[in-house]
Amino acid sequence: MNAFNPLSSAPRLESAGLSRKQAEAIATEIGDGTSDLVTKDQLEAALDKQTIRISIINAGMLTLACTILGTLIAALLR
Repeated sequence: MNAFNPLSSAPRLESAGLSRKQAEAIATEIGDGTSDLVTKDQLEAALDKQTIRISIINAGMLTLACTILGTLIAALLR
């Protein structure tokens, strides 16, 4: 979701002294330039997803390491 609203920005630019055509052009360009940005909620969701993936990978590596270590210890104690 884009937080920038070109429809509300153009009148403010116009009241600051720009012509209507200039104000609309600037507002449209800013809107187009920010349309591909992510929101804070989207970024947090993506980071949460990556954190879960990394946690699962770490748990798997720890399990594998413990299995290997247990196997080595068992072999040495025979």
